[in-house]
This record gives sequence, structure tokens and C-alpha cells, in this order.
Amino acid sequence: MTEIHNPNWGPAYLEGWVVPENPEAWVEQEWTGTLRSQAGHTKFHIFYYGELMDELITGTEFAPQLIIAEEAVTGEQIVIFDGTRHGYDALLCEVYTKEQQNNRTPLLPYLDEDGEDTFEVSLTAFYNVDWDDEFADDVDENGQLELINGERCDFEDAKRNGYDAISITITNAKGLKTEIIQEELA
Repeated sequence: MTEIHNPNWGPAYLEGWVVPENPEAWVEQEWTGTLRSQAGHTKFHIFYYGELMDELITGTEFAPQLIIAEEAVTGEQIVIFDGTRHGYDALLCEVYTKEQQNNRTPLLPYLDEDGEDTFEVSLTAFYNVDWDDEFADDVDENGQLELINGERCDFEDAKRNGYDAISITITNAKGLKTEIIQEELA
């Protein structure tokens, strides 16, 4: 099994946007980080495509979830989860149309049960797939792996973005924690 206690692990697409959270407490296949804007701010508005079921954002019949964090001061935006592009299934199992990827509207603002709209954001990615064992033979001489959609991706980035489960928890100013996504992706 690949060792992931390295605080540089976690989703590659979030690099520069997350600070590893308590790496000494991580279990072998788990990575946790806290979202931080490029300017260093930690308060975000959440916008999403999907359906709410008991506070969790789920996909629709049309397409998987899309969750965007918008930094509350500067308006900087980051896609923190896109079910058509992130996770094991999106990279290696499911092919999504351009319409499913690009036409997930409207994006709705997330309000928690207190009616709050500004949050600190924590993400946990789970890595239970032994990528080296399963896919090392499929990596080309340039270190690239062909994904299900035909695109080629750096194998190390594929391992980081191909997590098999994700959890996103938001915390409002009053300290109320709400898990907004809990998704198995393999």
C-alpha cells in the first residue's frame, strides 16, 4: 500500500489551497486538510450543483455533484469537488458528457441549519486503492496514465486525485460542524 502520511499528499488539484490538518494523527489511507485561499483567508461561501438530502449534497439524475468554495473577502473561487473529474470512478470508470461537465446549473448557495453562509472548510480524502500494484504497468515512459476519457495524466497526480472516498465538513462562526458531502468513489 502506498504510504500517504506525507503532508504533501492529498488531492493534487487542491495544492496551494489546503493546509494539511494534523498529519501525525492520520491513519494509513486517510488525508485531511483545511481550505485556505491564495491570500491566506479561511472563510468561504459554498456553492453547489446537486440535491440536498439530510444536509448532504448528492448528485442528480443528470450529473454528479459540483462544489465550489468562494473566499468570503476576495471572491476567489476553487472547485473543491467535481464528481465528473475527481475521484477514482471519474478518472477510471465513468465517462461524462461535455453537457454533464459544463451545464450543471444553477449553482446554489449552501446555508446550514443555522442559516449561516460563511464557513471554514475541511476535506478528508481516503486512499484504499493500491495504484502502484493495479496500474504501474499502464504508465507510459513519460510517467503518464491514460484515463477512462482518453486524456493522459501524470501518474502521481492520478493517484492523488483518484481517491476512493471524500468527506467535506464545514464549520460556521458559531462552531456548528456540518458534513456536506460523504461520497464513495470507487
